[in-house]
Amino acid sequence: MFRHVLLGTIMLSSLLMVALPVKASASSLEYREELTEQVAQIDLRMGLTPRPLLKQFLESVSDRATSLLGSSEILPEDVQVTRKALNYALKLAADIENEDVWADSPFIVYEVPALSPLQRLPDDIPEDGVVSDRVSVISAQGEFEAASFVLAPLSDVSSLTFTITDLHGKGGSIPSSAVDLRVVKTWYQGGTGWYSYFSDPSKSVLVPELLLHDENLVQVDRVGKRNLLRVDYPSGSEYVDISRVPAAKFDFYSEPVEDSPTLLPVTLKRGESKQMWVTTKVPLETPAGIYRGSIDIAADGAPAGSITLIIRVLPFELPKPKTYYDLNKDFYVMLYHHSRLKETLKATNGNSELAETRLLNEYRNLVDHNVINLPGPYYSAADKNTFLRQLELMRQAGLELNPLFGVKQAFPPYSIYVQYNNYLNAKAAYEANPTDENKQKMDTFYNAWRNGIDNHKLEVDEALAIASGAAGHTNLYLDGWDEAGWGMLQFQQEMWKYIQDKGGKIYATGHASHLALGIPENFLNWVGEPTREKADQWHALGGDRLITNYAYPHTGPENPDLMRQRHGMWPYKANYDATYNYIYSENPTNIWNDNASSEFRAFNLVYPTKTNVIDTIAWEGYREGIDDIRYATKLKQVAADALSSGVPERITAANHALNWLESVDERSTNQDLLRLEMIRHILHMLDLQNGQ
Repeated sequence: MFRHVLLGTIMLSSLLMVALPVKASASSLEYREELTEQVAQIDLRMGLTPRPLLKQFLESVSDRATSLLGSSEILPEDVQVTRKALNYALKLAADIENEDVWADSPFIVYEVPALSPLQRLPDDIPEDGVVSDRVSVISAQGEFEAASFVLAPLSDVSSLTFTITDLHGKGGSIPSSAVDLRVVKTWYQGGTGWYSYFSDPSKSVLVPELLLHDENLVQVDRVGKRNLLRVDYPSGSEYVDISRVPAAKFDFYSEPVEDSPTLLPVTLKRGESKQMWVTTKVPLETPAGIYRGSIDIAADGAPAGSITLIIRVLPFELPKPKTYYDLNKDFYVMLYHHSRLKETLKATNGNSELAETRLLNEYRNLVDHNVINLPGPYYSAADKNTFLRQLELMRQAGLELNPLFGVKQAFPPYSIYVQYNNYLNAKAAYEANPTDENKQKMDTFYNAWRNGIDNHKLEVDEALAIASGAAGHTNLYLDGWDEAGWGMLQFQQEMWKYIQDKGGKIYATGHASHLALGIPENFLNWVGEPTREKADQWHALGGDRLITNYAYPHTGPENPDLMRQRHGMWPYKANYDATYNYIYSENPTNIWNDNASSEFRAFNLVYPTKTNVIDTIAWEGYREGIDDIRYATKLKQVAADALSSGVPERITAANHALNWLESVDERSTNQDLLRLEMIRHILHMLDLQNGQ
């Protein structure tokens, strides 16, 4: 029977080809042969499946392809779309051939790794997904954890709704409020989307990125390859084109854009996959064990199936991250940002209520993603109250202020640097030609330079006093000039020494040239790839110096696996002291427009609304990268306890765990597998500790 159906379908398709008056180029014949073979396979699947909805879906795909084959001319773009649709249908049919789940649902559910390097696009069935009616999570107590599933629709659904139940286990329950469900919005980005932070406005590509409760906040125009953002004006909502090149100015501080606080109904279109994102936060002190609940789904009001949500709660909380090379040293989680009260008050035209609401929401979002060492405001006497108020807001949101980074610039205004260079040039001119006129010029420039330095020293004294009083300590960092050249570095040496003599510390960006400074900074953000060689060179300077890195890459790429690696185990295993990348979100003209700059894409881990921010899958990857460091820290803490126990079996297990952590290649190993192996070692050592 199988053979007869297959032969019959191929013969019918071949007759169609013969009957058509086609200009049979080699490429056209190749297209037709390929599509004909795929149609034959679809028709075969259609004749054998017992699922009515699947049969209808396959029939629709086959009909569209057959119609294309009936055309006198087939365009390459039509072939590409049709090929995709046929492959989609064939993989879907093959994946559920021996499955009995979702038999009566207008969609098939795939459980997928949330932080995959693979893009989840509408015309793809996930290569790394499994047809399932379960979604599983492994979580420490108090930890945020991500999971995901993809819906592959067999028919259109105008309103798909989800109801999450409480989860129950032997140790108690986890409330449904601990589970957040969002839709992953796929929209158009610049041509380097997913892979780079450099801009390519010459083309637009579909990329999954936004995590939305209201998928209609952004509409995607597939024909025009553009995005439209809904702005909810008092007079009514309007969709604004946010993909124009050149970009139009968009002020997110004043434009009323907000996402829904909870998930709204989503739509499904037959043959177009849709990814859903699950974020869980297990409450602290939740007993270890297995907890089960459900995500009940209704399609246009009718029950359409249920996903069992399983959370395995581990018997420990995650510690704050420590460095790989020294468990007694904090690993600082930092991020460049524009979330400062002075600038936000200016941007909101002095609206303190709106400014403080925005900042508190941003700070809480940063804390929820492990960024607890956020640099603070720059101090100036004119803005003393604003400086102090921002520190209060940061503390209220849960940010740590010890150390306090970013207290003030460790250099006077640039105009003083100009006077310094003028003085050096005038001094050389005077030494070559010691006239009264040349001496007067030299003295004028000298006095301007020295006055500038002296004034800045007074400002630094005040900043250190005010900041230490507000923060309650003297562990204060001032910022050197960003990416300074050698001349600027030499100009800053005097101020750096002055600040260090006063008990303050210096942070600056740079590279290997900083190793040659007579007075190096205390904390270097060494651009590029983190390596142990760089860390060893910097730490060898002594003085408890810190090293971090940035621009490997900058923020911008949407790939969550990339963000996880580069902010997590890579710098950690390289013996770095922090992660401090550029930047939380930035695009001067329109932060919602990826092509607003000709050089760089939008540097977005989040997208700002008027009062809050919208998360992205890259931002979730960032959080998981830091959590990887926290799991590694836990492993090393438990191992250290075991090594000091004197119990041979515990000592052996600790050495195995530490040797594995040192030898595993975090740059080529799947990060999920790394996490699972860390958990295995931790649990084994804890079992031995507890006599199990």
